[in-house]
Formats: sequence, structure tokens, C-alpha cells
Amino acid sequence: MAGIPKDEIKRKIFHLLSLIYIIGYWYISKVVIICGLLSAIVMVVFFEYFRFKNLKFNNFFKDNFKGFYRPEEADGISGLIGTLSGALFTVLMFNNKYMVFASFLYFAFGDSSAALIGKVFGKNKIFAGKSLEGSLMCLIVCFVVGVFIFNWKFALIGAIVATIVEMIPWKINDNFWMQIINAGFLSFLSKIMIY
Repeated sequence: MAGIPKDEIKRKIFHLLSLIYIIGYWYISKVVIICGLLSAIVMVVFFEYFRFKNLKFNNFFKDNFKGFYRPEEADGISGLIGTLSGALFTVLMFNNKYMVFASFLYFAFGDSSAALIGKVFGKNKIFAGKSLEGSLMCLIVCFVVGVFIFNWKFALIGAIVATIVEMIPWKINDNFWMQIINAGFLSFLSKIMIY
């Protein structure tokens, strides 16, 4: 891991905290997950508000948690709000538990692996700063995750779409959109194809 920037490792470890709501989604009722996500969003919004109102606290946060957030989030809103909101909307919009669960796993593992591999081995830029190497890793990881849930054909199509969604340079937090779009596509696909 010597070649992976420390800040990227910190961010992706923090990113994996999404496994809390992902695992919870599988084992806990939908109502509890919705309430938990809403509570988490409210707490993060209050934290962000306090952080911006109290310069001393914000400086402490920036000094001690550098690497867990992107540089543009140091004096801007945290991407965590987008991540949690994306999860909430995904749970609210889609009822098929397998499709939502897979979209969450694509987000947690596919997006993280793409970023880590892209930062270290990404020599061939293909689209908006994304690398061929990172995108291929996203495809492989999403496919492997998908095979544990779906048949291989369904898993492959889902992984291809997840990789495309991961490659798009979203103006609003990509962690928000990745979960929703993947769940929507998988839900649509499940209506026309055996999974």
C-alpha cells in the first residue's frame, strides 16, 4: 500500500462505514433503516452547521481529520450528507431488497476499489480523469459482489452499469447518485430478466 496516498486510504476506510447501513438494511426493518438514516443526516447537518459557525472547532476538525474529507470539503459541506441522502432515497424509492442491497455493495466496494486502484495504477485516463485501471477494478469488484446475489449474466450487466455510473463526473456528490441509479437500473433489469 506504499503507493496509495494516505488521504485516499483514510477516505475509503471512512467510506466503508457505509457497511453499517448496508448490513442493517439486510437484517433490520425498512422503517428502522429509514429512521436511522434520517437521524444520521440530521446529526451530520447539525455537525456541519456547528463546524461552520465555530471557526476554532472547524480548524480543529480540519487539522485532526485531514484525509477523511476531500480538500473542497474542508470549507464546504461534507460528502457524507450526499452519501446518507443517496442511501435514504434509494431505500424509499425501491422495494426489491436484492436490488437495493446490491447497489449499496457496488457503492461501498466498487467505488472504493476504483479510486484506490486508479490513484496507484491509473496510467490510462479514459474519461473525466477516471482511469481505465480504476474502472476495470470497479467492474471486477461489482461483478464479484453481484455473483453472490445474482446469476452471472445479471451480475455482469449490473457491474457494467455500476462502472459507467462510477465513471460519470457528477456535479453533485457521486455517492448520492451511484446508489440511486444502480438500484433503479437493477430494479428495471429485474423486470425483464431473471436474476
